[in-house]
Formats: sequence, C-alpha cells, structure tokens
Amino acid sequence: MKTLKYFPFIFLILFFACGKKKDGSAKDPQPAIAYAVYGTGVYNEAGGAKPVEYLNRAEMVTVLNSVTVETGKKDAPKKTWAKIERTTGKQGFVDAANLAAKAFVVVQPLEVFNVNQASGKRLATVPVGQVGFIVEEKAGWAKVRFGYRVSEDWSLSKEATKWLDEKWAQVEGVSYDAAAIGQGVELETALRKFADANDKKKTEGKAELEKIVKEERSQFIEVARKVLALSQSEVASPEKKEEPVSPPSAPQGNE
Repeated sequence: MKTLKYFPFIFLILFFACGKKKDGSAKDPQPAIAYAVYGTGVYNEAGGAKPVEYLNRAEMVTVLNSVTVETGKKDAPKKTWAKIERTTGKQGFVDAANLAAKAFVVVQPLEVFNVNQASGKRLATVPVGQVGFIVEEKAGWAKVRFGYRVSEDWSLSKEATKWLDEKWAQVEGVSYDAAAIGQGVELETALRKFADANDKKKTEGKAELEKIVKEERSQFIEVARKVLALSQSEVASPEKKEEPVSPPSAPQGNE
C-alpha cells in the first residue's frame, strides 16, 4: 500500500510557521490534532524497536512535535516520527505517515475522482459507513485516504473492492462527529472479520454485525442488516455465491 509521503512535512510547516516569535527566533511548535489511519504502534522513543501500546483506527491524538531519524538501512530515506499525546495523557512516538489531519465517516454515498474536478474520472462510490481521512483540501475538494481497499457496495466481493487512497472527493456527505466515526470503525471491524477466510473470525464478524442490528444504537444498522441478508441469500443459492474478499492488509512498513 501507499504511504502518505508529504504528511510529516505538513506538520513541520505548521509547527515552524506557528513557532516563530515576532523577533524571528524559534519557539516550541504548537500542538496539532491528528487521527490514526491504522491501529498503529506507539513507542517510548522515535525509531523504537517494540511498541508499548497501539492507537485505535481513527483515534484522535495531539501531535506535540516531530523528529526525523535514520532508518538504519543503506540509501533509505529518513523516517519522521510524531510525538503524540493520547486523551489519557500518555505520550509516545508514532510513525507520522500513519496519521492524518482529519477523520470522517461517510453518511451519504461519496463519489471519488482521480482529480479535483467534477469533469475528472469517477473512480468509485464509497458506501455509507466507510471511515476515511482528509490529507489535503483545495478549492472545495479534499484529497482523501481510507487506508484499506474500499468495497463499493459492502458486498465484500473482489470485484467491488478498490484502492482509493490519495484521490479526490467533495466531502459533503460525511460526518466528523466522533460518535459516528466510532460507529463506522465498529462496522468496518465487524465486516473485515466477516469477510475473513478463517471460520472463527468469520463467526466473530457475523456476531458483531448481529449485535449492531440488535442494539439499534448505530446509525449504520441498515448496512449491517444488508450484509447479513446478502450472506443468507448466498447460502440459500450457493451456485451464485461470490468469493469473499480477504481482510485488507495494512501497507508494508505500517507499525
């Protein structure tokens, strides 16, 4: 998978632009809000060997500053680490490429294009319930990132899944509400398990989807109900059953 190459530099620009005194001297960078694109590892030090804990997908953190360190590999580019603080108050370092400036969840079908123009090529329609992230905004458009392949209709078929990271959309039919985003993450987690080839995970995913429907607290109940109904229909008609999608994998190098 691709990684967000320029994200660390956005933070650096923000830090140093806000961190200048009137006399031109530097001061400590100003904190900035960011969101975890993946369940990424948190380390005690930049470039650490083993994470001490993990951020949840779409978890909000405060970025205190950033540091660039050598990767230890010959001719390899340096890696930028963000020093973050969780809402619990605990601090640590994460790979800055696994953070984004904004998080959202799709509440109305979202069309994604190859360029920031309505005349551009429409690549896909992202379904309700999908969690995404904004990495750049320009003239009413946003460059979006999902982190995983997106299933256009939640059918979980290989034909319906597409890679849409760092493409463009007019993000009008989305919600930035933390509770709604949490419900989207809950739905995604259940769907990935349900799509897994492993019977145990598939059973867990089905139970989680059924729980979403039963509790009636998520705004994405209809999505869960639709997927469950579709799976039952496929069981009744095995000759029409499509091959399920393996759970999306995180990009290489993701912590």
